[in-house]
Amino acid sequence: CTHDAIFSAQAEPLKDIKTVYGYSEWMKGIALVAMPGSSYELNSQSFDAKTNTAMFFGTFHGTHSGHLEGFPAPTYKSMETQYVYSIHVNAHGKVDKITKVWHSAWAAAQVGWTAPSNVPADAVHLFHACESGKGWHDCKQYCTHDAIFSAQAEPLKDIKTVYGYSEWMKGIALVAMPGSSYELNSQSFDAKTNTAMFFGTFHGTHSGHLEGFPAPTYKSMETQYVYSIHVNAHGKVDKITKVWHSAWAAAQVGWTAPSNVPADAVHLFHACESGKGWQECMHFCTHDASFDAQAEPLNDIKTMHGYAEWMEGIAVVAMPGSSYELNAQSFDPETSTATFFGTFRGTHTGHLHGFPAPTHRSMDTQYVYSMHVNVHGKVDRITKVWHSAWAAAQVGWTLSSSVPVDAEHLFHACESGKGWHECMRYCTHDAMFSAQAEPLKDISTVYAYTEWMKGIAVVAMPGSSYELNAQSFDPKTSTATFFGTFRGTHTGHLHGFPAPTHKSMETQYVYNMH
Repeated sequence: CTHDAIFSAQAEPLKDIKTVYGYSEWMKGIALVAMPGSSYELNSQSFDAKTNTAMFFGTFHGTHSGHLEGFPAPTYKSMETQYVYSIHVNAHGKVDKITKVWHSAWAAAQVGWTAPSNVPADAVHLFHACESGKGWHDCKQYCTHDAIFSAQAEPLKDIKTVYGYSEWMKGIALVAMPGSSYELNSQSFDAKTNTAMFFGTFHGTHSGHLEGFPAPTYKSMETQYVYSIHVNAHGKVDKITKVWHSAWAAAQVGWTAPSNVPADAVHLFHACESGKGWQECMHFCTHDASFDAQAEPLNDIKTMHGYAEWMEGIAVVAMPGSSYELNAQSFDPETSTATFFGTFRGTHTGHLHGFPAPTHRSMDTQYVYSMHVNVHGKVDRITKVWHSAWAAAQVGWTLSSSVPVDAEHLFHACESGKGWHECMRYCTHDAMFSAQAEPLKDISTVYAYTEWMKGIAVVAMPGSSYELNAQSFDPKTSTATFFGTFRGTHTGHLHGFPAPTHKSMETQYVYNMH
């Protein structure tokens, strides 16, 4: 660049830097001293010849582990921050001006840096003491002795003092969830109302026994919340209000607030999802309980007996080691109907009669049960609402479809890099190809495309893989559509391509095959 190249950025930590000299030294400090081992990516670049301006879109990765003058002590937190440089060059091609567009506050929050602010120190200290489970012993120095607390959240509804809340948090952070952590995402202060606002995220796994809570579920929560903290004329905290979706957090770790959901309906849900089969499920429903679902693999199942046995096959045989979550439950006493929202997870590794051979792919599928109970509290009818096609696509199962076999075979042969030698069996010898994509603009035959894909999948990216996410067929136009995802790492030399970059791609695409 020129010796007097200028720099500008509308970003708090860079506002006093006016030269490229100053900025390059600042970046040296960040990349080598504050965040040793940092890395970056050049995501894209372009040039506007009319204005002599180059644009670079980058991502910087680093962990704050080093001491740098003018910055906080190491937080050992990481950032992944995106930015754009607008770089102007003069007639000789030398850079004479750089403008950086960067959301610095977002980056700073990731590593726990806060820009200079007017947030009262005691409010900040109280936040950290409380979230780290220090309890009233440490928190009391930052607030009045009678500081009040309030929250519209089920587990906190009876807590009225900061003393009580800080002790509750101590139990959560140290006993129920030992090893928990938190982040201060942002903070601000309204001098007119003497109110500080803190936006935080708490992370923890329920692995410890705490009186008044369920037994350890070994499930994890990541829950967001806001504190509105009022300070008096002396800067001491005298009131805290917490805004928190406690039900969302409780569902993550498998806690459920007291409810009026009939016990047999709850027991049936858990017995069914864990693959206990009819032998266990029969205790919680009538002997002739009916079942219904508008879902392809379940359309012939009409009884709870049949469904419980089907689920046992899925959970225990087809997907051994499967798991599930009860995300939410409710009960409508007017219709005697319990509703359960769940998530099922499993990997298809086992052989089950009537299903494809193991695909070793995984599903993460959501569903809802509507369970009707009779006057004795027994379940007599279940309806399942489930997007079965979505789940089937995840594990590589295809429900009955009219997609022509040769089109499907061609998809798999092409994506796995079999080339024309294999693909020619499934198409005409003069089958055409087209794509509005730069590297494919000169390819006009399926022969050429399958050979190109062979080079990509086998030579440029050995070990590549793909998924068939969905497929369909329109008989009116004789057109099959395939939605796929290709994954690969560029480690091999292929004529006409750059030298191996050892970077990975995950790219989605759609084929229309006539």
